[in-house]
Amino acid sequence: MSLAERKTIAANANNLEYIASYLEQDTESLQQAGQQLALKLQRTLDVDLLLSIFCREASELVPCQSVAYRNDEMSLFVYHGEKHESICHYTLELEDEHLGTVECSAERPFTEKELIRLEHLLALLLFPLRNSLMYYKAVQTAHKDPLTQLANRIAFDSTVETEISRAERHASGLCMLVVDIDHFKSINDSYGHLAGDQVLKQVAKCMTDTLRKEDQIFRYGGEEFVILLSSTELPNARLTAERLRINLEKLIVKALELTIPVTASIGVAEWQQGELGNTLFHRADQALYKAKAAGRNRVLVA
Repeated sequence: MSLAERKTIAANANNLEYIASYLEQDTESLQQAGQQLALKLQRTLDVDLLLSIFCREASELVPCQSVAYRNDEMSLFVYHGEKHESICHYTLELEDEHLGTVECSAERPFTEKELIRLEHLLALLLFPLRNSLMYYKAVQTAHKDPLTQLANRIAFDSTVETEISRAERHASGLCMLVVDIDHFKSINDSYGHLAGDQVLKQVAKCMTDTLRKEDQIFRYGGEEFVILLSSTELPNARLTAERLRINLEKLIVKALELTIPVTASIGVAEWQQGELGNTLFHRADQALYKAKAAGRNRVLVA
């Protein structure tokens, strides 16, 4: 494998002047293509769309077969093309802020001029990318519950229909669990709201530890949580709910030198063809209320 380790791409005058000096011999069409790319990159704050545009356009302006962007801190990965043996790798920085890394590959080793051209394109990406990442962080923050660090109801509303579309497109199962901590008001009244907050945080951790990484957990409101189980049929969803109920029953919350027992009631519903997200939630929620009416600390299926 041929690896060209290149310098960090950063927006500073010396770097941009160095790059520009190698571009004077570029054809007018290539210069215009670079200008058009710069304009396209300024038209969106959607980080996935921005990086997809860059990967696609860059692979046409520089003879490379793949362009990949990665930002592990934000769990972002965008890939375009098919990876080959010759690789060049860049770290992206702007005002000492790490923006991620880019890796390009080609069937043959890159020439120096091709690498300089690619560095010019990456320099065009820096400011739009930072703006998109700032917007991405703001959206992520708005979609996260600050107490439990789980996704919140806003995130649930925007996610459930996406999951339904995926289940419909791939003809795969989708199930929803609605979880409610039993007698949570009594916990707050007896032990105080600080202890209640600890219960919520440890219940959230227990759910995260019990479920698969691909399962999505949301704090819907108060002591109620919603879980989306993708690619899951009803029998497995019921088993998952029962395993979660047992783990929560075993959970002993220690808060403010107190020991607080916890149980939860869980309603389960399987998505039906043509069903909307609010209908699916209503059926799971009704199953939850039946579980609570039947004595709590149990799982019932819609």
